[in-house]
Amino acid sequence: MASINYPYPDPKNNAERDANRQAADDYQRQEEEAATLLRLAEDLAPVTPELLLDQVRLDLATAGLHVAPPAPLADKDQGGVLVYIDDDAQVVVDWLPHARLDRAALDMVEADRTDHQAVVRYETVRAAMNTALGTILTGFGYTTRRPQSRSGHLIEQPSSTRP
Repeated sequence: MASINYPYPDPKNNAERDANRQAADDYQRQEEEAATLLRLAEDLAPVTPELLLDQVRLDLATAGLHVAPPAPLADKDQGGVLVYIDDDAQVVVDWLPHARLDRAALDMVEADRTDHQAVVRYETVRAAMNTALGTILTGFGYTTRRPQSRSGHLIEQPSSTRP
């Protein structure tokens, strides 16, 4: 078995041969235990979106990010990471700029002034923060994909067969 890290690659006596046999037995036992755990994991129910939502919120807060409250946002609460379950029961992570920047950019877009500094700042902040969020989520072990019709990240259900 080439993947075993034998303590004595070229055994010179019975004690070294015994140590190599023990290493091979330990390796075989670990392989069997891993296969058993993978079979057991296949029978587990998928994580509920609500549980996944809570875990993502906790992990992002652990990373030091302000996670916006799940209730409808007031101006004083607006800004930071927004984590919610969408209409398709998928967990979405997005960045929400503070209301000041949000309103300023929206006012300029409505006035057809998309090159205004407020719009550029808004788009720059959203792009940078969504990139950072993707990196943080990946660092915490989540698999994400970018939605087609909006910004942010969709969190994939964890795979029970993932190592």
